[in-house]
Amino acid sequence: MRRSLVPVLLLAAAVESLLSGAMARPFIDPRAEKSEAIDNANAAEPRDAACVAPRLVSTGGAAPKNPHTLAVRWIGFSNYELVYNGRVILLDAYIDRGSFFTPLGVKAADFKKADVLLIGHGHVDHMSDAASIGAQTKAQVVGAPVTTEKLMTQPIPAAQIKTVTGRGGELLRFDGFTVEPILGRHGEPNPQVGQTVGKAIDALLPAMTPEQKAEEAAIRTRGVGGPRVITEGTIAYLITLDTGFRIMYRDSAGVATDYEKQAMARVGRVDLAITALRADFLPQYVVPQEMEYMQVYKPDVIMPAHHDAGLTAGYDGLWRTTEPVFQALKDANPALVTVSKGYREPTCFNTEFNVQKGTR
Repeated sequence: MRRSLVPVLLLAAAVESLLSGAMARPFIDPRAEKSEAIDNANAAEPRDAACVAPRLVSTGGAAPKNPHTLAVRWIGFSNYELVYNGRVILLDAYIDRGSFFTPLGVKAADFKKADVLLIGHGHVDHMSDAASIGAQTKAQVVGAPVTTEKLMTQPIPAAQIKTVTGRGGELLRFDGFTVEPILGRHGEPNPQVGQTVGKAIDALLPAMTPEQKAEEAAIRTRGVGGPRVITEGTIAYLITLDTGFRIMYRDSAGVATDYEKQAMARVGRVDLAITALRADFLPQYVVPQEMEYMQVYKPDVIMPAHHDAGLTAGYDGLWRTTEPVFQALKDANPALVTVSKGYREPTCFNTEFNVQKGTR
């Protein structure tokens, strides 16, 4: 009887050992499925809370313990938080977007820590909380002229505002990373899609209350519009960490500009591209633009942005589906990794593995 228990006990011990080893890994890099070398986390290290907990570092959450770990969190629309070696990079600032939207689990007033806030363009759903978050965190706030002109009218010290054109020759240096602004172009959706789909969605959505309409009107005062946003007010940002890991951020799905193509011809590839999905909703219109980003940026990983946007600002209507887009991209490039998570859920990367070093 005792002899028959030995294999069972050995098996149980082996399973426990494997489970404890798996739990001891700080995180699983999403690229590890494609390359085992990346998932080199020391099994003796405890789990890293920054790669598990859905709490932003900018609002008091834990930063990654390993200085080479990059933690990425999506915060709705095109808002992202990047945390690397104790530094916090915020992308866009549309947090207090209104009671008509799904709650993000965080408010603009909660943000206390950031080193830089990069604004892709000045529409309200990208910059409405830039002034308040910038003032609270004392972070430098970066944007195109049409964006910073609006910021200058809001309660944030002028010394924190940095205007960029993205037309070349601009490189912002921070402790542990650099930021290169690159002039992009705002998305120009097919008007027929909005006219056709918009009416159907509006007919099904509940009407906004007078209080919600007033709330939306107040939020809208903190953004800008007009043709300048399309042609000169949309900035893509190439972020390079000191390990060589590169991130391209683009918060509006317009065509890739010559400035973007020239920058990518110089650097070659990026490790992570965070790209907005077009407001055309139908895959036949959305996929071609994402395909261009994949071809120009040549990323290892793509993460989406602006995909929970309602059909029109102020309505929590139709989300932009990611799966058809991801499938089309993977059909064209089987090596591509796609990652889409919920609000504030972390994704961690081992930045010591990157395309610049040739380890990816």
